[in-house]
Amino acid sequence: MSFDWADYLKLAEALTHDPGSPGPEEASLRTAISRAYYAAHRSASNLAASRGEIIPAGLASDHGLVIAHFQNATDPTQQKIGAHLSRLRGNRNKADYDDVFSGRPADRARSSVALARNVLTALGSL
Repeated sequence: MSFDWADYLKLAEALTHDPGSPGPEEASLRTAISRAYYAAHRSASNLAASRGEIIPAGLASDHGLVIAHFQNATDPTQQKIGAHLSRLRGNRNKADYDDVFSGRPADRARSSVALARNVLTALGSL
C-alpha cells in the first residue's frame, strides 16, 4: 500500500499543538514545519506525475520542478499551490538547515501547517 503523504500534515498538526511532547519544543516545531512541507510537496508531486505533467527524477531538483510546474500553470488555483509550495520550502529549509531560527518557531509552524492544509485542499479541487 502506498504511503499517504497527507499523514505528515496530521503529524505536523499534532507537533504544533503540543510542541513539548514528545521532545524538545524547538525540535518538535522544526519537525512540524518540515513535515508540513513534505505533506504538500509529495502530494502535489504525485498528483502532477499521475497526470503525466511532470516526471520526478528522485533528486533534490524535484523540489524546484514541482514548484515551477504549479507556479507556471495557467490555472490560478495551481499558481496558488505553487506559491504556497515555494513559501513552505523556504520555511522547511530554515527549519532543517539554520542553526539559529529567526523569528518564532511556533508562529512559523502554525503558518506552515495552514499553508500545507491549503495546498492539500486545493489539490483536492483539481
